Amino acid sequence: LGPQSLGHGGKIDLHRTVPFSMRWKWFVQQLFGGLRPIPGASALVKQAGHDTASLCGASRTDFQSLLGACPVLVYRGLINPKLCQESTQILLEGRFAEWRLGQDPDAPASDYTKIGYTKTDVLIQEGFRMTATSAAPEKYISSALETTKLLQKALGGDFFHALASKFAPLGISLQLEQCPLSQRPFLPCVVRRMEPGGRRKEGNIHMDTVVPGSTLSLNVYLNVPEMSGGELVLYPIRKDSLQRFLNSHFFETIDLQNFFPDKEFYTKEMLKEVEPIVYSPATGDVVFIDPAYPHAVRDFVVSEKSVGPTSRLSLQTFMQVSGSLEGNEELRLEYAV
Repeated sequence: LGPQSLGHGGKIDLHRTVPFSMRWKWFVQQLFGGLRPIPGASALVKQAGHDTASLCGASRTDFQSLLGACPVLVYRGLINPKLCQESTQILLEGRFAEWRLGQDPDAPASDYTKIGYTKTDVLIQEGFRMTATSAAPEKYISSALETTKLLQKALGGDFFHALASKFAPLGISLQLEQCPLSQRPFLPCVVRRMEPGGRRKEGNIHMDTVVPGSTLSLNVYLNVPEMSGGELVLYPIRKDSLQRFLNSHFFETIDLQNFFPDKEFYTKEMLKEVEPIVYSPATGDVVFIDPAYPHAVRDFVVSEKSVGPTSRLSLQTFMQVSGSLEGNEELRLEYAV
C-alpha cells in the first residue's frame, strides 16, 4: 500500500483516505528522498566457543562498530550447550501467552508467544505509558519478580549480572532498570517462542526505535532447531535527521504495516534496493542489534532431521544507551522490557 493504495483490486481515493500531512510527506519523499545504504555496513561475528569466562575476546571496539557501521554484533556459541538445553526444558514448561498489536481482540497477533508482562503490555492493557519519573504499576513489578525467578531457575543464576561482570572491565556498564520511586527492579528480559508460520515469508519488518545508537536489542538464543529460513535480516539504511525527514513517509509506513498483515506495501519494493545484513542464529548465540533499522525474522520450516524441541526459543531485552566510548569514558547500557 502506498498513497495510491491498492486494496483487493480497488483503487483508494488518495484525497479522501490519506491525511494531507501524509500526502505531503509522500511528495517530499518522491522528489528528494530514497533509501541510502550505510557504506560498508556488515555484521561483526566473533566465534566464542562457549568461552563465557573471557567473553570471547570482547572489546570496546566491538561496540564502537555496533553503534557505527556494524549494526549487528554476534558472539557465536557463547552460551554453553548444556545450559541451553537445560534452560530450554524448564522455560518451555512455562506459561507462554499470545500478544496482539493492540487491545482489540481482533488486532493482529505478533509472530511469537512470550513469557513476561512488558512495558508494552502495560501501555496496551492499562493505557499507561511508563516514564522515567512515574511509579511503575504494581502488576508490572510483581510480574517482573515472578518471571525473574523463573529465569534464574532456568539459567542457574542471574545471566545478565554475569554478563555485566564480563563487560565491566571494558568500561561498559550493564544496569537493570528500576522503578524511579520504589527502586524495585524491572523485567530484565522476555522469553520468546517462535513457531513456523505466523509471519510473512520475508518476516514482519519493523523498527523498535527512531534514532540509531539510542537503543540496542539483545537476543540470547537458547534453542534453534535445524531449519530452513529463520534468518535475522536487518536493512542498514542511513537514518540521520535529514534522511528521517526526507523519507518520513517510508518510516511511518514501516511502523504501521504490520497492523495489516493481509496487505502488501510499497516499502517492500524500496527495500529491494538495499543489500540487507543476513545472519542465521544458532543455539548459544548472543546477538546485539540496533533496532532503529528495519529488521525482521524470516519465516522458517523445521527440518525433519531436527533433534529436540522444535520451538525457536530466545531471551530478548532492550538497552538504553548513554555515556560514550571516547577515551576512557564509560558506555552505559540500562536494560529492561
